[in-house]
Amino acid sequence: MGRLVQLEVTNFKSYRGHHVIGPFKDFTAVIGPNGSGKSNLMDAISFVLGVQSAHLRSTNLKELIYRGRALVDEQGTPDATGETESATSASVSAVYEDDQGRRTVFTRTIAADGSSDYRINSRPSKREPYISLLERENILVKARNFLVFQGDVEAVASQNPKDLTRLIEQVSGSLELKPQYDTLKDAMDKQLENSASMYQKRKTVQAELKQYREQKDEADKFDALEVERSQLILDHTLWRLFHVERDLERVEESTNNAQGTRAELAELEAAADRKLAAAKQAVAAATRDVTRAERKVAAKDKEIADRAPQVAQLQQSRTHAEGRRDRLSVTRNKVAADVEKHAEGVEHLEKQIKALDQAKRKVETKIANAKRQREALEAFTDEYHRMQSEYLVAAAPVQQELDSARLGTKTRGDRIKAAESKRDAAERSRVQVQTELDAAKSKLSNARDNLELMHAKLADIDTEIAQSASRAAALRAREVQLNESFADVSSKLMEYTADRRATQRERAHAELVAELKAMFPNTVHGTLAQVCKPAQKKYEVAVGNVLGRHLDAIVTDNQATAIECIRYMRENRKGHAQFLPLAELVTKEIPQALRMFAHARPARDLIEYSKDVAPAVEYACGTALVAESMDVARHICYERDTRVKCVTLDGITIQKGGGMSGSSDGGRAQQQQRASRWDEQEMDDLQTRLNNIRAQLLEVNAEKRKAADRERPEERRVTIAGQVEYLTNLANGLQAKVEALETQVAALEKERVTAERTIDELQEEMGDAHVEDLEARLDEIKQATFADFCARAGVGAVDEFERIVIESAAAEARELQDVEKQRANVESTLVFEREQLAQMQTRLQSLEDDVAKQEKAIVEAEHKMEQVQEVIAGIQAEMDEMRQELDGHKKVRDEKAAAHGLAKRQLAEVRKELEAMDRALAEHFDSRVQLHHQRVTMLRRARVEGIPIRLTAGSMASLAPDVSLAESQEVSQGIEIDYSGLDPELQADGSDHMEQQFNARLNEIAADLDRMAPNRRALDKMSGVTTKAKQTEKEFDAVRRAAKHAKDAFESVRAERYTRFMDAFQHISGCIDKVYKDLTMSRNFPLGGTAYLSLESEEDPFSSGIKYHAMPPMKRFRDMEQLSGGEKTVAALALLFAINSYRPSPFFVLDEVDAALDNANVAKVARYVVQAGLGKQDGKDGETEAAVDRVQFVVISLKNSFYERAQALVGVHRDNDQNTSSVLTLDLEQFPAA
Repeated sequence: MGRLVQLEVTNFKSYRGHHVIGPFKDFTAVIGPNGSGKSNLMDAISFVLGVQSAHLRSTNLKELIYRGRALVDEQGTPDATGETESATSASVSAVYEDDQGRRTVFTRTIAADGSSDYRINSRPSKREPYISLLERENILVKARNFLVFQGDVEAVASQNPKDLTRLIEQVSGSLELKPQYDTLKDAMDKQLENSASMYQKRKTVQAELKQYREQKDEADKFDALEVERSQLILDHTLWRLFHVERDLERVEESTNNAQGTRAELAELEAAADRKLAAAKQAVAAATRDVTRAERKVAAKDKEIADRAPQVAQLQQSRTHAEGRRDRLSVTRNKVAADVEKHAEGVEHLEKQIKALDQAKRKVETKIANAKRQREALEAFTDEYHRMQSEYLVAAAPVQQELDSARLGTKTRGDRIKAAESKRDAAERSRVQVQTELDAAKSKLSNARDNLELMHAKLADIDTEIAQSASRAAALRAREVQLNESFADVSSKLMEYTADRRATQRERAHAELVAELKAMFPNTVHGTLAQVCKPAQKKYEVAVGNVLGRHLDAIVTDNQATAIECIRYMRENRKGHAQFLPLAELVTKEIPQALRMFAHARPARDLIEYSKDVAPAVEYACGTALVAESMDVARHICYERDTRVKCVTLDGITIQKGGGMSGSSDGGRAQQQQRASRWDEQEMDDLQTRLNNIRAQLLEVNAEKRKAADRERPEERRVTIAGQVEYLTNLANGLQAKVEALETQVAALEKERVTAERTIDELQEEMGDAHVEDLEARLDEIKQATFADFCARAGVGAVDEFERIVIESAAAEARELQDVEKQRANVESTLVFEREQLAQMQTRLQSLEDDVAKQEKAIVEAEHKMEQVQEVIAGIQAEMDEMRQELDGHKKVRDEKAAAHGLAKRQLAEVRKELEAMDRALAEHFDSRVQLHHQRVTMLRRARVEGIPIRLTAGSMASLAPDVSLAESQEVSQGIEIDYSGLDPELQADGSDHMEQQFNARLNEIAADLDRMAPNRRALDKMSGVTTKAKQTEKEFDAVRRAAKHAKDAFESVRAERYTRFMDAFQHISGCIDKVYKDLTMSRNFPLGGTAYLSLESEEDPFSSGIKYHAMPPMKRFRDMEQLSGGEKTVAALALLFAINSYRPSPFFVLDEVDAALDNANVAKVARYVVQAGLGKQDGKDGETEAAVDRVQFVVISLKNSFYERAQALVGVHRDNDQNTSSVLTLDLEQFPAA
């Protein structure tokens, strides 16, 4: 990669005259005081490389020419000539060297008028080739990828996503395609718009052509349907008349059979009534027997209940004794284990005493032998001292040298003694603390065992309490259910008579509706309650209240049918009825605002009905709402002031005017009666059910008394819970103590190990070979001096004489003293352990006595409880016999009640059959009348509508409209119809399915005819429209081809722009995290921070933004604006270095980018620059290698921790005499690193 060799500046900004700056190394630092002209050097590099004046802290190029001060004379007054030191032109030349070593001189000059020109190797050049040559060397002037101005480094990281996208577009070269991209996109949009317009035109013409074709086909179809409908109406009328006459014949035959059957049923009714009276008397007698037996059982049950508290008290005493026995047993076992352990310790100490006594005897024997030897050698003591003086004189030089060598050894020996003392103290403390720890662990184990036992008992009691509560809750629920059932059955018995009267009125109305539906099939649909039903059962009361008086209204197809029905009712005295003619009903749409309320819906949406009767349901419902609660209804009607009828699920109604109804008992009964229209209920033998419920209630009360007399486990639970709390606190305290002691033991062990390590190290240091040599020389001198003395004294060496005569007495006394001291310590410990053992044995015996005492209490409580239970068992046996007797009476009562119910049902069945037969006779009569009326109505309709019916007898003229219905029936009997033209298959099939087929086909034809509006002129217009369609198709194809061509051209440019942009983005995104880690890693944070780029849109990246996030080491994620100045600077440098790695510029100029950095971050950035500039593979002190290729750096810096690592320094200073900035260059590579 190329490099910037040097810079030549002439009259540029603060630089007067000609200055040569350089040569520049791979890492050159520009330093100098503020105001000396460092940043002007940055502007000079930017200027010569083609950067516009707007980025050079100037509004125009003339401001870049050197401007000096005015000249003054000797007196200090301005020169009268007005001359100054300012220059009229300026120039900057940059010497650049490429990879092959070829040098190119880029020169840019400024004329006096502010214009500038460019030169390459002194030859004039235009700006475009000048910039193009720089870009071939990856010096991107527009992107300014080779420099960072002062104060701009934080703005790089904080720029908005759009600006960051534009920066990457400049680096990638995709920005060059933007004008062509925008032009082709506008062209494509325009062509697509033309294509859509032409497509719409083509669609319109095709639709017009299709319309005329359909109109021609429709006219032909219309004529065919008219013919088919006329024939179908004739066949339908003949088919209906034919089957009406057949029905009349069957009705006559059925009436005769029904009259005979009714006489037989009347006789059966009288016999069933007598049987029911006898069964009722038998049930009453059996019920009295059951009552007497129940009183006897209740008396025995009370006697058992009276003795229950005594059993409960004995059980509680036994449980308390068992719990205390178990706790004492656990404690006894622990104490027994401790006694055994202490006994073993005492035995071990006694063995130590015996061993120490034996050792003492051996030492005393050894002392006696040594004393005899010492007495034999004491005669040579004076001679020894004389020879010792001679030895000291002869060994003085060596001794002096040895003392000097031992000077350091003595210090080490003192340190060894101190370390040994510290080690011994730590070991003694550790043994003492370990003893306390073992005792605490033993107590903690005992506490945990007792706590576990108490928890188990607590769980058992909780289970017992839960079971008792569950049984009590079940009894309460069963009692509530039985009471509700009792009240319900009693209420039904009282309302039974009234319900029968209401049912008779409803039955009469239902018979009337059935007659009208038979007389006017397909035109009378039934009552409103029959043609619709609520969607869910919970809406029955509310929907019944909304429909109200319309529930029994009869739904007809139109007003004419309703008038015919009224005429029939008047003539036959059938009472009154309300009608809802579907064709004439005017309904209201539900306003959208009423559908917006939460927890409220329009009533019509909660009803299921067919589309045929929709007008009737919508008319009856109106705009009424059904609310889930009264609060919702009040909110809608009162708080929101909505004028609408609102009904709650329990039937309370708020009218449009604000009045409220439906909350009284009578209102609720009426609502329930309305709701029952959709829920038919059959009542069984209510009296039998009432007796069963009463018996079950007695059993429930007996069970409740037994449960109340049982022992209450809650009291025992309180006692055990208190023990659990105490043991828990005790265990927690012991646990804390154990943890503290374990920590103390670990610390003491660590202290002992450290002292041992110190002793070993010091002992190794004391093993000095020079000291040993000197000691060997002293030993030789000593042996030579004392040789004759040793021979006369009869000892092998003088050391042996010294040991026996001088040293042995003290050593032997110390050895005996140590043994005696050790025995005294062991004996003291033995006395203490024996006392502890005696105390534990005493406690163990006390615990054994307490356990035996509790065992005795348990046996006594069990014995007393067995006696009481024997008495209760005898009473229970008597009560069981009484219960068997009671069960027998109940069985008899149930049999009598079943026989009574059977007799009652048989009577009801006979009466039901009798009533059914009466209804059948009435229906036969009504059917005959209806069939005659239906035949007359059909003949009249055929006469009015002109249906050509052929007759074999009579005349259609006799059925004039002014003739009454009764007279028309008599006249119609003389009319005979010719059915020879009716298809035999139609004569054989009179089913409703065939009727549905006729109606379906007629409705289908009518609907088709209503939809048709044949255009007889459609054929004349088809020719012109066909020609117009062909011409439009050709125009559409041409526009579509043009749109495809524009789209292909746009997609080609878009793909090229997208590829350039994404190549750059993916490269930068892939390496920015590595660069950021290199800039932020340290010994404390070897992994460094994290940085990444993310696209706001991957489909159209250059039209959206790019987000840049950086997270310094050990810090959570934050937006870039929330980072500190130093963190922003490091993030910005990472981004700049990553961008530079995509199209790396040969050099990088940085102007005081370290201003916001602390010393640590300055060192990291400096290390990175050194790695990148010098091509090093390892960072400072072995840290991570650099993440970018080798690049030349020119850095303007005021911090010595940064520029001291450069290869060369360019010092800029101010020459006040010459009023100019001057430059000094220093090659730091000439000086070796310190």
